[in-house]
Amino acid sequence: MTAAKSSGAALARLVASVPASIDADTVRSRIGAYYASYPTDDSSSREALFADPCRFEDPAGIVMATDRDSLHRFFHEVIPADWHFTFRLERVAVVGNEALSTATMRLRVGDRPPVDVLVNAHFQFTEAGLIRSVRTFFDEQSIRDAADMSADTGRF
Repeated sequence: MTAAKSSGAALARLVASVPASIDADTVRSRIGAYYASYPTDDSSSREALFADPCRFEDPAGIVMATDRDSLHRFFHEVIPADWHFTFRLERVAVVGNEALSTATMRLRVGDRPPVDVLVNAHFQFTEAGLIRSVRTFFDEQSIRDAADMSADTGRF
């Protein structure tokens, strides 16, 4: 929260002036539901969050899906069956019908030790509040092996 006459209040008014057809709480809720669907492998609920057509880039620049059918194939056929994900949502910044999320993904591949990956994702929403597009961003510096996590503070 910012004080009414602070510089932060002026900045908050600027962000609030961006046109939006859905409210920020709805955007945050949809993004939370998206990440919450992974540990339970609830891909049906995850897919229902998306518009048709939609666009999914993972990572940014590699188009994995352009509609609900290809999104379903991505979640069920492209992602290897022995890859298991959990996400800890750190922050969501909402401006208009778009948002940037920061989450820590824990990935376990088969019986290998897990890795934590800092993932930023850009979401765009339709006027009805469905996800129009997702672009994920992570790089080699975003990845922490289990050995690295126990040796330091776990920060990226």
